Amino acid sequence: MKNDLQYHPVIDFIYFGCVIGFGMVLMHPVCLGIGLVSAICCTVHFFGWNRAKEGFGFLAVLMVITAVMNPAFSHQGITVITYLPTGNVLTLESVLYGLAAACMLAETLLWFRIMCGILTTDKIVYLFGKGFPVLGLMLSMILGFIPKIQRKFWEIRLAGQAGHQKELDMIAKKYNSGVFPSRIKAGIFIKMCRMRYGTDNLSILITWILEDAVEMADSMKGRGYGIEGRTSFTIYRFTKRDTRKLILLMAEVVYILTGILRGGISWDYYPETAGAGFGGYSVSIYIVYLLMCMASVIETTAESGRLSMTVGK
Repeated sequence: MKNDLQYHPVIDFIYFGCVIGFGMVLMHPVCLGIGLVSAICCTVHFFGWNRAKEGFGFLAVLMVITAVMNPAFSHQGITVITYLPTGNVLTLESVLYGLAAACMLAETLLWFRIMCGILTTDKIVYLFGKGFPVLGLMLSMILGFIPKIQRKFWEIRLAGQAGHQKELDMIAKKYNSGVFPSRIKAGIFIKMCRMRYGTDNLSILITWILEDAVEMADSMKGRGYGIEGRTSFTIYRFTKRDTRKLILLMAEVVYILTGILRGGISWDYYPETAGAGFGGYSVSIYIVYLLMCMASVIETTAESGRLSMTVGK
């Protein structure tokens, strides 16, 4: 995970709150495109292409399902494309809204993925440990469980793969020797074997999750977490650099909120798709939103450039 800037946890928390909040609110096509492209660029930048591409396939499938479900169940809009076999109409507005919802969902999931990588357990505990110790512990456990569950799932799957493959080989051997009279019965046994294998893996994973949660809770309780008057060491200090970043971020948020209230980036999908276009004020909001979403990549690239120039001199 590449995070060369290392801002204060408060700055990271506010930043992701802003980009995720705007990503779920702004339904203008330009804003959706900016948010989705920025989230993809930041994911690749922070995780690297090899790690980032692992979730893109699932995300693409989820986007297709979301885009198809809306016009299948929603028939609002005035622009009729065709009539479905059920007799309901397929409207252009429902298709466009489905695409917008798919982009919004993908963008939000990508920002959450980056946030889980940057806001580590110690940062979550630092943010909420004093005022809301229970909430801080729960958030740190939830965010930390996502990558831990993925790693543990693959460990469980690899550990039982040899035995599972042995069962499949036995079924194939019995089929070749004529024990199974037909391919259909052999296929049924294979599906049952795979279902049992998946169920066993899921049962082991759930058991491990519950045991790990209990162990972490007991460990934090044994260390006196949440007790009044307890102090803890922290390496985080709010510097002038963090202050400048916070001022810039708040200025961008205020400008975008002002644009929303003044209708500079308004957009409606029903009953007819229409909204703000590419006027001067609207374009300025798009640029500010782009700078806010791409801030991490821009600042990291600029910092790397300055370091390269310094080393060259």
